[in-house]
Amino acid sequence: MDPLLPSLEVEKRRRRRRLLFRQNKIPARMLVPNFFTILSLCAGLTAIRMAIELRYEMAIALVVVAALLDGVDGRLARALKAQSKFGAELDSLADFVNFGVAPAVIVFIWGLGGLPRGFGWIVALVFALATGLRLARFNTMIDVEKPKWQSEFFTGMPAPAGAITVLLPLYLDLLGLFDVRNWPWLIALYTLAMAALLVSTIPTFSGKLLGERLICRDGWQNRG
Repeated sequence: MDPLLPSLEVEKRRRRRRLLFRQNKIPARMLVPNFFTILSLCAGLTAIRMAIELRYEMAIALVVVAALLDGVDGRLARALKAQSKFGAELDSLADFVNFGVAPAVIVFIWGLGGLPRGFGWIVALVFALATGLRLARFNTMIDVEKPKWQSEFFTGMPAPAGAITVLLPLYLDLLGLFDVRNWPWLIALYTLAMAALLVSTIPTFSGKLLGERLICRDGWQNRG
Protein backbone atom coordinates (compact mmCIF):
# COMPACT_ATOMS: atom_id res chain seq x y z
CA MET A 1 0.00 0.00 0.00
CA ASP A 2 1.27 3.42 -0.98
CA PRO A 3 2.03 5.43 2.22
CA LEU A 4 0.95 8.64 0.46
CA LEU A 5 -2.67 7.46 -0.04
CA PRO A 6 -3.90 8.23 3.54
CA SER A 7 -2.50 11.77 3.43
CA LEU A 8 -4.08 12.32 0.00
CA GLU A 9 -7.48 11.18 1.31
CA VAL A 10 -7.20 13.56 4.28
CA GLU A 11 -6.31 16.46 1.97
CA LYS A 12 -9.23 15.58 -0.32
CA ARG A 13 -11.68 15.68 2.61
CA ARG A 14 -10.32 19.07 3.73
CA ARG A 15 -10.86 20.51 0.26
CA ARG A 16 -14.42 19.20 0.14
CA ARG A 17 -15.17 20.80 3.51
CA ARG A 18 -13.72 24.12 2.30
CA LEU A 19 -15.85 24.05 -0.86
CA LEU A 20 -18.93 23.13 1.15
CA PHE A 21 -18.68 26.00 3.61
CA ARG A 22 -17.02 28.60 1.40
CA GLN A 23 -19.36 31.44 0.39
CA ASN A 24 -18.81 33.89 -2.40
CA LYS A 25 -18.10 37.36 -1.08
CA ILE A 26 -20.83 39.93 -1.82
CA PRO A 27 -19.63 43.46 -2.64
CA ALA A 28 -20.76 46.05 -0.09
CA ARG A 29 -22.31 48.21 -2.84
CA MET A 30 -24.83 45.41 -3.53
CA LEU A 31 -26.19 45.76 0.01
CA VAL A 32 -26.78 49.52 -0.03
CA PRO A 33 -30.04 49.53 -2.09
CA ASN A 34 -31.40 46.59 -0.08
CA PHE A 35 -30.74 48.53 3.14
CA PHE A 36 -33.01 51.35 1.94
CA THR A 37 -35.64 48.81 0.84
CA ILE A 38 -35.64 47.29 4.34
CA LEU A 39 -35.95 50.78 5.83
CA SER A 40 -39.00 51.44 3.67
CA LEU A 41 -40.50 48.11 4.76
CA CYS A 42 -39.97 49.09 8.40
CA ALA A 43 -41.74 52.38 7.72
CA GLY A 44 -44.73 50.60 6.16
CA LEU A 45 -45.06 48.11 9.00
CA THR A 46 -44.78 50.90 11.59
CA ALA A 47 -47.51 52.81 9.72
CA ILE A 48 -49.84 49.87 10.39
CA ARG A 49 -49.02 50.03 14.08
CA MET A 50 -49.64 53.78 14.14
CA ALA A 51 -53.06 53.23 12.55
CA ILE A 52 -53.94 50.61 15.19
CA GLU A 53 -53.00 53.17 17.86
CA LEU A 54 -55.21 55.76 16.02
CA ARG A 55 -52.18 58.00 15.33
CA TYR A 56 -53.22 58.71 11.77
CA GLU A 57 -50.91 61.68 11.15
CA MET A 58 -47.88 59.53 11.92
CA ALA A 59 -49.25 56.64 9.86
CA ILE A 60 -49.68 58.87 6.79
CA ALA A 61 -46.21 60.37 7.27
CA LEU A 62 -44.65 56.90 7.39
CA VAL A 63 -46.38 55.84 4.16
CA VAL A 64 -44.95 58.97 2.49
CA VAL A 65 -41.50 58.15 3.92
CA ALA A 66 -41.80 54.62 2.52
CA ALA A 67 -42.65 56.06 -0.91
CA LEU A 68 -39.60 58.33 -0.80
CA LEU A 69 -37.31 55.46 0.22
CA ASP A 70 -38.81 53.34 -2.55
CA GLY A 71 -37.63 55.94 -5.05
CA VAL A 72 -34.17 56.09 -3.48
CA ASP A 73 -33.37 52.37 -3.54
CA GLY A 74 -34.02 51.98 -7.27
CA ARG A 75 -31.90 54.97 -8.19
CA LEU A 76 -29.08 53.78 -5.93
CA ALA A 77 -29.18 50.31 -7.49
CA ARG A 78 -28.83 51.78 -10.98
CA ALA A 79 -26.17 54.29 -9.94
CA LEU A 80 -24.06 51.68 -8.15
CA LYS A 81 -24.80 48.97 -10.74
CA ALA A 82 -26.09 46.86 -7.86
CA GLN A 83 -29.23 45.41 -9.46
CA SER A 84 -29.96 41.84 -8.42
CA LYS A 85 -32.84 39.39 -8.55
CA PHE A 86 -32.88 39.28 -4.74
CA GLY A 87 -33.19 43.08 -4.61
CA ALA A 88 -36.02 43.07 -7.14
CA GLU A 89 -37.99 40.45 -5.17
CA LEU A 90 -37.39 42.27 -1.87
CA ASP A 91 -38.50 45.56 -3.42
CA SER A 92 -41.70 44.00 -4.75
CA LEU A 93 -42.51 42.49 -1.33
CA ALA A 94 -41.86 45.83 0.38
CA ASP A 95 -44.08 47.65 -2.14
CA PHE A 96 -46.98 45.29 -1.47
CA VAL A 97 -46.74 45.84 2.28
CA ASN A 98 -46.09 49.59 2.12
CA PHE A 99 -48.51 50.57 -0.64
CA GLY A 100 -51.09 47.80 -0.48
CA VAL A 101 -51.48 46.43 3.02
CA ALA A 102 -50.60 49.55 5.06
CA PRO A 103 -52.97 52.01 3.26
CA ALA A 104 -55.76 49.40 3.27
CA VAL A 105 -55.44 48.88 7.03
CA ILE A 106 -55.23 52.65 7.68
CA VAL A 107 -58.33 53.44 5.62
CA PHE A 108 -60.25 50.53 7.16
CA ILE A 109 -59.52 51.50 10.76
CA TRP A 110 -60.15 55.18 10.06
CA GLY A 111 -63.30 55.21 7.95
CA LEU A 112 -64.48 51.80 6.70
CA GLY A 113 -64.79 49.79 9.91
CA GLY A 114 -68.33 51.01 10.58
CA LEU A 115 -69.83 49.72 7.33
CA PRO A 116 -72.32 46.85 7.82
CA ARG A 117 -71.71 43.14 7.10
CA GLY A 118 -67.97 43.52 6.82
CA PHE A 119 -68.25 45.48 3.58
CA GLY A 120 -65.56 47.90 4.73
CA TRP A 121 -63.06 45.06 5.19
CA ILE A 122 -63.94 43.69 1.73
CA VAL A 123 -63.17 47.12 0.23
CA ALA A 124 -59.83 47.20 2.06
CA LEU A 125 -59.03 43.70 0.78
CA VAL A 126 -59.88 44.71 -2.79
CA PHE A 127 -57.46 47.63 -2.63
CA ALA A 128 -54.64 45.51 -1.17
CA LEU A 129 -55.20 42.74 -3.75
CA ALA A 130 -55.31 45.28 -6.58
CA THR A 131 -51.90 46.54 -5.47
CA GLY A 132 -50.55 42.98 -5.47
CA LEU A 133 -51.93 42.33 -8.96
CA ARG A 134 -50.50 45.61 -10.23
CA LEU A 135 -47.03 44.73 -8.87
CA ALA A 136 -47.20 41.21 -10.32
CA ARG A 137 -48.08 42.63 -13.75
CA PHE A 138 -45.22 45.13 -13.47
CA ASN A 139 -42.74 42.35 -12.66
CA THR A 140 -43.83 40.28 -15.66
CA MET A 141 -43.45 43.25 -18.01
CA ILE A 142 -39.89 44.20 -16.99
CA ASP A 143 -38.27 42.15 -19.76
CA VAL A 144 -40.81 43.13 -22.44
CA GLU A 145 -39.30 45.31 -25.16
CA LYS A 146 -41.08 48.67 -25.53
CA PRO A 147 -40.60 51.65 -27.85
CA LYS A 148 -38.62 54.39 -26.12
CA TRP A 149 -41.57 56.80 -26.08
CA GLN A 150 -43.72 54.24 -24.20
CA SER A 151 -41.22 54.09 -21.35
CA GLU A 152 -42.41 57.56 -20.33
CA PHE A 153 -45.71 56.03 -19.19
CA PHE A 154 -46.72 53.48 -16.56
CA THR A 155 -49.48 50.97 -17.26
CA GLY A 156 -52.10 51.96 -14.72
CA MET A 157 -51.47 53.95 -11.57
CA PRO A 158 -48.14 53.16 -9.84
CA ALA A 159 -48.40 51.54 -6.41
CA PRO A 160 -46.82 54.46 -4.44
CA ALA A 161 -49.13 56.96 -6.15
CA GLY A 162 -52.13 54.72 -5.42
CA ALA A 163 -51.21 54.49 -1.75
CA ILE A 164 -50.81 58.24 -1.34
CA THR A 165 -53.96 59.02 -3.36
CA VAL A 166 -56.21 56.58 -1.52
CA LEU A 167 -55.35 58.40 1.73
CA LEU A 168 -56.70 61.71 0.37
CA PRO A 169 -59.91 61.52 2.49
CA LEU A 170 -57.71 61.33 5.60
CA TYR A 171 -55.76 64.40 4.52
CA LEU A 172 -58.98 66.38 4.11
CA ASP A 173 -60.33 65.20 7.45
CA LEU A 174 -57.12 65.92 9.36
CA LEU A 175 -56.93 69.39 7.82
CA GLY A 176 -60.48 70.07 9.03
CA LEU A 177 -61.72 70.93 5.54
CA PHE A 178 -64.46 68.28 5.42
CA ASP A 179 -65.90 65.81 7.90
CA VAL A 180 -65.37 62.94 5.49
CA ARG A 181 -66.02 60.20 8.03
CA ASN A 182 -69.74 61.01 7.93
CA TRP A 183 -69.85 59.45 4.44
CA PRO A 184 -68.27 55.97 4.81
CA TRP A 185 -70.00 54.73 1.65
CA LEU A 186 -68.37 57.54 -0.31
CA ILE A 187 -64.98 56.57 1.15
CA ALA A 188 -65.63 52.96 0.09
CA LEU A 189 -66.49 53.99 -3.49
CA TYR A 190 -63.41 56.20 -3.66
CA THR A 191 -61.18 53.36 -2.41
CA LEU A 192 -62.64 50.98 -5.01
CA ALA A 193 -62.02 53.59 -7.72
CA MET A 194 -58.35 53.80 -6.70
CA ALA A 195 -58.13 50.00 -6.78
CA ALA A 196 -59.58 50.02 -10.31
CA LEU A 197 -56.97 52.56 -11.43
CA LEU A 198 -54.18 50.34 -10.05
CA VAL A 199 -55.19 47.35 -12.18
CA SER A 200 -56.25 49.39 -15.21
CA THR A 201 -54.27 49.71 -18.42
CA ILE A 202 -54.62 53.50 -18.53
CA PRO A 203 -51.23 55.07 -19.43
CA THR A 204 -49.95 57.15 -16.52
CA PHE A 205 -47.28 59.77 -17.14
CA SER A 206 -44.06 58.96 -15.28
CA GLY A 207 -41.84 61.92 -16.21
CA LYS A 208 -38.79 59.67 -16.68
CA LEU A 209 -37.90 61.12 -20.07
CA LEU A 210 -38.64 64.78 -19.45
CA GLY A 211 -36.34 66.95 -21.52
CA GLU A 212 -35.30 64.16 -23.87
CA ARG A 213 -36.00 64.34 -27.58
CA LEU A 214 -38.15 61.45 -28.73
CA ILE A 215 -38.67 60.53 -32.38
CA CYS A 216 -41.43 58.03 -33.09
CA ARG A 217 -41.95 55.94 -36.20
CA ASP A 218 -44.30 58.46 -37.79
CA GLY A 219 -41.73 61.21 -37.33
CA TRP A 220 -43.49 62.96 -34.43
CA GLN A 221 -41.04 64.65 -32.10
CA ASN A 222 -41.34 65.53 -28.46
CA ARG A 223 -38.76 67.90 -27.09
CA GLY A 224 -40.15 67.81 -23.52
